Amino acid sequence: MIKQIKTALLIVDVQPTFCEGGSLPVDGGNLVAERIGDLLARDHGYDMVVTTQDWHIDPGKHFNQNPDFVNTWPRHGVAGTAEAELHPSLVPLAGKITFQIKKGEYEAAYSGFEGVDGGGTSLDEILSMGNIKRIETAGLAFDYCVKETALDGVKLGYEVIVLKSLTAPVSQETAAHAELELQSAGVQICGNFSERRR
Repeated sequence: MIKQIKTALLIVDVQPTFCEGGSLPVDGGNLVAERIGDLLARDHGYDMVVTTQDWHIDPGKHFNQNPDFVNTWPRHGVAGTAEAELHPSLVPLAGKITFQIKKGEYEAAYSGFEGVDGGGTSLDEILSMGNIKRIETAGLAFDYCVKETALDGVKLGYEVIVLKSLTAPVSQETAAHAELELQSAGVQICGNFSERRR
């Protein structure tokens, strides 16, 4: 019998702050949150489920009153606020989340690999301790934090798949560039959960 590769679902920044009604909304963010909630509610077969959250205290120039929406942004994901918590679609399924990572207290931190859990353990350390070899990523936004998390995952030696239907981009233009960058780095992009390579 062939041993199955241990796989983690990595849910990137699915928080009200990045959904319609939040301070830095992505079109389709709430729908992405609902779809991920539906996935978690069923027998998904992942060995580990990890969420990441922007959790900004004072991220310096990352916040700007006149943002360029490339390197500087309006205030968002402020630590301790309701919109920095996990999206309400995920809250009832908290028991299915193995680890929660928070990132960006004093820096921009686009990648989930820049964060730590409540005990100070990094995402890479958590995945390594669980013998995870494959990561499937979903969340917000496709062309920023999902992209950077996936790229870091490949750099660290993981097989990485982005579940594109469980993401949404800031813009279609940046999403097109992001997809090319991801594919060039060796990240696999699947349309949805049912297409993932097991």
